Parts: sequence; structure tokens; C-alpha cells
Amino acid sequence: MKDPKPIKEFNTLPTWLVSLGHPKLIGGSISYLRTVALDFFVIQFLRKFKFTKTPIVHVDNPLDKKIPFNPRCIADYLGFVNYWIRPLALLIRTLGVKRAVPQLDKFYVNLKKAYTSAAKIYRFRLSTTDRPHYKRRIYFAGVHMLDPHYLCVPSLHITIVCLAYSFMRHVFEEEKYPEREKEAWNKELYDGAVKIAETVLYVKQHSVNCVSAALYMSAKIFPYFFTKEDALGFLDSMFKNRKDIPEDDKKQVLDYMKDLFLQLWKEAETCSDWSEPLKNWLIKTEKSADNR
Repeated sequence: MKDPKPIKEFNTLPTWLVSLGHPKLIGGSISYLRTVALDFFVIQFLRKFKFTKTPIVHVDNPLDKKIPFNPRCIADYLGFVNYWIRPLALLIRTLGVKRAVPQLDKFYVNLKKAYTSAAKIYRFRLSTTDRPHYKRRIYFAGVHMLDPHYLCVPSLHITIVCLAYSFMRHVFEEEKYPEREKEAWNKELYDGAVKIAETVLYVKQHSVNCVSAALYMSAKIFPYFFTKEDALGFLDSMFKNRKDIPEDDKKQVLDYMKDLFLQLWKEAETCSDWSEPLKNWLIKTEKSADNR
């Protein structure tokens, strides 16, 4: 029996055509794109050009140095958008447009929620890390030009890949896909999400703190798709096949990320809103930096 077609081989064009052309999707798609513009780009560039004065907190951690800078990972980092677009093309191809549209609509609603939820933190405190001044690869120059790098905690890269793989896992069950397809595609999506999560650390776009914060937010705002157990399991999967980090260093990094996640989770038990533990953490980090 022939293996299921890998998701990475699906053309992204159907997703764009259906998302921006179908009458039941175009409104949600445009609303999502508007949110990305306002809650990602505008927030940063207003601050960069000093139109706003939101404090910027440095969220680097000494453990970040345990993960080597690897510029070759930039292609995987930039593949993040296609990572979530291709599964939607898979749904269009395998379900047909009529059945796929409600699922795409649901995905865009949750994707928009990722941005609006993260913006609750970004409007409270912007956050950044020290990026290497590396421009020998043109991709880095482009990233540095288009991204002022003020939206680190929580990492939207992490939040969105976790939403994508867990949402598709749910759809495969809901739409009763065959077991062989579910198994192959769930594994491909999960492995891809873990690889992107590792990549944001290898290219120094994020700190270990940003990863824990994003997993915490994901489990709070998408509990139906992504649970506390999913978050902890995701951390257990990171760096398993990487040979460029000593095992002791891996353990220190992963133990720290788990501890921070659990710290935020525990604090949330006595808070009225999921965002409070992250805001409190940013305030503590800000004060700690001021006292150095």
C-alpha cells in the first residue's frame, strides 16, 4: 500500500485561493491579516520609531549560551508560515472545499486568537533578546530588517506551530481520516513543530524563556487542542536527536524550561486571568535587570 503523501509536498496555492476567495472565508482571513498587521508589525514599529513608550525588557537567559548559534537553521525558521499553510491545503485536497472551509474558518479564528492573546502581553511590556549581528546570509538581513525583535515573550512561532499540529490532530479525528494517514501526518507535523521550536533558539531569535512562556500561553488559550501534558511532552521531545549540545547542557536547558512553565502554571491557579503570571514574570525580570 502506498504511503500517504507527505504534507511538505502539498502546494500552498489552494490555501491562499480558498482563504482569500471563498465567500465564507474571506472575511475571517482578512480579519486575521489585519490582526497580524496591528498586533505584530504596528506594535513593534511604533515603538522602534518612538511613537510609543512601552518598556522593553531583555529576556535573555544564561542557558541560551548552551545552545550554539547555527545560521544554517534560518531556512527552517523562515519555513514557519508554510508549515501551517500546507496542512490547510491538505484539508482542501482530501476533504474537498465544501467540507474543508468550516475547518479552515475554525483555524483562522484560533490563529487570530494567538495574536490577540500575545498582544495582551506585548502591550504591557515589549521584550527582546540579544541577536548576533550576523548578515552573511541574506535571510538574516531580511529578518533583522522586517522584525525589530520586540515581541519575544511569548513566542508566536512556538504558539502557532503548537496550535497547527494539535488542531490538525483534532481535525483528523473529527473527520475520521484513515489510521495510516493520521499516524503519518501527525508525526510529520509534530516533528516539524519540534524542529521549528529548536530552530528559534539556534538562530537566536528567542530565549529559552520565550519558549516556556509560549507553551504556557498555548495551553491556557487552546485547552481544547493543546493541554498542559502536551506542553510538557513537547519539551521532552526537544533536542532529542541533536548532537551539537552536550547531554548535561540539554538537561539543564530542558529542566529550566519545564520549571518555568510549571511555575507560571501554578501561579495561574490564584490569578483571575492567564496573562497575569506572564506580566508578573516580566516585571520581576525588568527589576532584576535594573538592579544589575
